[in-house]
Amino acid sequence: MNRLVLIAMMLLLAPLATADVVLLKNGDRMSGTVDSVNNGNVLLITEYAGAVAIAVDDIAEVTTESAFDVAVGDSSVNGKFAVVDGEQVVVANGQPQPLALGDVTRAGQNNLGIVNFAREWKSRADLAAQVAKGNTDTQSYSVLAESSFKQDNVEHLLTLLVSNEEAEGITTQEQLDLDYRYKRFVSEKWYASGNFEYFEDPIKDVDRRVTLGAGMGYQFWDNSFGALSSELGVSYVNEDIGDETSNNPALRWGLDYNKFFFDKRMEAFHRQSVLYIPDSDRGEVIASSTGVRYALNTRIDATARVDVNHETKPAPGNSKTDVIYNLGVGIKF
Repeated sequence: MNRLVLIAMMLLLAPLATADVVLLKNGDRMSGTVDSVNNGNVLLITEYAGAVAIAVDDIAEVTTESAFDVAVGDSSVNGKFAVVDGEQVVVANGQPQPLALGDVTRAGQNNLGIVNFAREWKSRADLAAQVAKGNTDTQSYSVLAESSFKQDNVEHLLTLLVSNEEAEGITTQEQLDLDYRYKRFVSEKWYASGNFEYFEDPIKDVDRRVTLGAGMGYQFWDNSFGALSSELGVSYVNEDIGDETSNNPALRWGLDYNKFFFDKRMEAFHRQSVLYIPDSDRGEVIASSTGVRYALNTRIDATARVDVNHETKPAPGNSKTDVIYNLGVGIKF
C-alpha cells in the first residue's frame, strides 16, 4: 500500500517538477515557463497571471527545463538555467558554467529544426467592423482567422480572410481568401512546402481562383523573439474570370515574418506571396498582410492591419490594387 501511495504522489508531483522556477531575492517563488530574457527582464509565462516581466535585478535564481541560446556580451552558449551548490549556472553539454543573470544580454529558445518541434496548436481571430451614418451610409467588416498546428517536424497553417464593404446599399468590396500551407522540415532550416489557396472577388470579376503548389523553403530563424521564413515553388492555377476559365502553371514565392517587442506585448508581422503566371494575359498576383498587435491581456489584443491585393493584369475595367485598412481586436483561443 505504501508503495502505491508513493507512486501516486510521484505522479501528482510530476507536473510541478517540470515547471520553470524563478526565485526572487525577497524569497518569493514563481513557477511557470520561462520564455526569454531581454532588456533586463525575465519573461515568465504563468497560468495564474499570463506573461509576467520580472526585472533581473530582483531575481536570485532561475531554473528551466528547456535549453536557451544565452548571450553574454559577444559570446553565447546553449543550455539550461540551473542552480548548483547555491550558484546560478547554465548547463551546456552536461557541464555547468557560472553565470551572472545581470550579465545576460539576451536569451531565447531556438525553435528551429526537426528535433525541437513539439505538439502545439494555436488559433486566433482578428475582427474589424465599421458603420458610418450621415451623408453616406457605409458598413464594412473583415475577419482574419488563423490556426496552426506543429508536431515533430511538420507544421500546418490554415488562414481565412473575409472582407466585405457596402456603401449606400451597394456592395463595393467582397473578398474571400482561404489558404492552407504545409511544412515538413528535412533539416534544421530547410523544409519541403505545399500550399492550397481558394480566392474569390466577384467585384473584380474573379469568380474563383484555385492554386495548388509545392516547393522548398528556408527558415532563417524561429525563436522566442520572432520568426522569418521564405519559400519558392511551382503551382497549378485554375481561374474563372468573367466568362472565361483558364488553367496555367505558375511560380510562387512566399515570405512570413513576425517580431515581438516590449516583453511580447507588441507584435509586428508581415506575410506576402507573389504568384507569377507566365501566361501573357495574367501577369502577377501579389498579396500581403502587414500590421501590429498590442496585447491587452493574455487573450485579447488590439490590431491594426493593412491587406493589399495587386494584380498586374486584372480583368478589363478593374483597378490593379485593392487596399484594405483594418483596426479592431484580436482573440486568441
